[in-house]
Amino acid sequence: MKIIIMAPDATNFFTKEQKQKLAQAGAVVYVDGPKPFEEVKELFSKDKKIIAVDSDFCDWKISNDVLDKTQNLSAVCLQTTSFSWIDTMYAKKKGIVVTNLRGFSSESVAEWAVMMAINLARKIPLVLKDGWVGNSTKHKGIELRGKTAGVIGLGTNGTKIAELCHGLGMNVIYWSKKSKDKRFKYMSLKEVFSNSDVIFPAFAQNKDTEKLLTQSLLKSMKKTTIFVTTVHKYNHEMLLEMVKEGKLYGYGFELNPSEFKEFNSYEGNVWAGPDIAWATEGSMRSNAAQWVESIVNAAKGKYPTRIN
Repeated sequence: MKIIIMAPDATNFFTKEQKQKLAQAGAVVYVDGPKPFEEVKELFSKDKKIIAVDSDFCDWKISNDVLDKTQNLSAVCLQTTSFSWIDTMYAKKKGIVVTNLRGFSSESVAEWAVMMAINLARKIPLVLKDGWVGNSTKHKGIELRGKTAGVIGLGTNGTKIAELCHGLGMNVIYWSKKSKDKRFKYMSLKEVFSNSDVIFPAFAQNKDTEKLLTQSLLKSMKKTTIFVTTVHKYNHEMLLEMVKEGKLYGYGFELNPSEFKEFNSYEGNVWAGPDIAWATEGSMRSNAAQWVESIVNAAKGKYPTRIN
């Protein structure tokens, strides 16, 4: 079994012990990137193979053409929780298993989301745009204690966000397709949008959820609401316009490098950041450990985190 690991710093991503574990599972090839898949010659050999891909290697896209051209491919082991950057159903039709990682960055992502909310509550983007000179009238913010946090999706990330908000003294309501938690109050999706002071989408990004945040839901938010997200399936431009027109108190988001603009180019109380919510020492250690486990399991024909 050939194991092709593609990452921006694939050679140095794993510890010595992890590399040894991978070597015991198959013939490992490390491919540093980013670079086009077409330049990875090992993909086109006739060996039976697994490919393990870091999203930053390919700018968050594995095309169906790559799946077509890679010979004797049995599994794709993604380095992320998100799997929207590969057509999982197409892979399934071709007999290719796709696996992801789960929960490795829940703490870091939750802290990042709440950090954005706190910054927006205190109008830090406006202070920054004004040369970091505070104006007690113009930059008067709000306190989050006693406010209502609405969490959409109560999986691992959503639960961590809810716990942190509760720790800040906020009331927590939520909507989730499957998960339930008696510590927090369940409401319909429409009720969460109309009753929340801060809204945190925290659902998995896939075809089932890509149309979850409709324009009518977004427009139903109070003008005093803060919308903070680490997911990307909604009308981004409309929210920017709502903040600009005073129809939304604040908007926080993250984008990948190809989409990102200058921080000051966004008008109003907008917190714009790169997609590094997951990037902490702890989450990276957990990421590497889980990825190794996923790859080794796939080499054995076992897929505990299979998504297709």
